[in-house]
Amino acid sequence: MNVLFVCTGNTSRSPMAETLMDDAVDRSRILHGEVKTKSAGTFACEDADPTEEAVRTMEEMGLELEDHGAQQFTPELAEWADIILAMGKEQLEHMEVLAPEAVGKMHTLLGYAQGIKGEPATAAYDIIDPFDEGMEEYRECAQQLAHAVEMLVRRLEKEYEDKA
Repeated sequence: MNVLFVCTGNTSRSPMAETLMDDAVDRSRILHGEVKTKSAGTFACEDADPTEEAVRTMEEMGLELEDHGAQQFTPELAEWADIILAMGKEQLEHMEVLAPEAVGKMHTLLGYAQGIKGEPATAAYDIIDPFDEGMEEYRECAQQLAHAVEMLVRRLEKEYEDKA
C-alpha cells in the first residue's frame, strides 16, 4: 500500500507525518514491509530542506528528518498513491484541481484516521500549520500528527487483517 502525505510546502507537516508513519509501520507486526510512504506539497519548492524546527521536533521524538527534499504534488504522485492524506481542506481543494482523476483517494489525515472519507464538512480535521511559528507550535503539530498516525495505523491494521 502506498500512502502519500500532502501539506502546502512539504517542509514541515507532511514530511513529519511521513517520518512518523514510517516509524509506526516499522513497529507494526501487521503493516511492516507492506506500506510505502512519500510526501509532497501543493505549493512546494522542489528539493527545499525541511524547516529547522521540523528537524528539531523529530529529533526530540527520536526520529530523523534531515534527508528530506520537498517535492511538488503531481498527477503522477497521485497515481502512485493508494491513499492521499492532506493536512487540511485547503490542500484537498488544490489537489482536486491538480489531479481530478484521483479525488476518490483524497482525504484529510485526521478525518481518514477517524473514519471520515473525502472532504470533511468543517476545518475541524485540519492539522495545525506551524510554519513560521515557534518550537511550541511545531511540538503541538507533531503531537497532533503522532496521534493521527497512531489512529491511521490502527485503522490500516484492522483493514489489512479483515482482508486476510
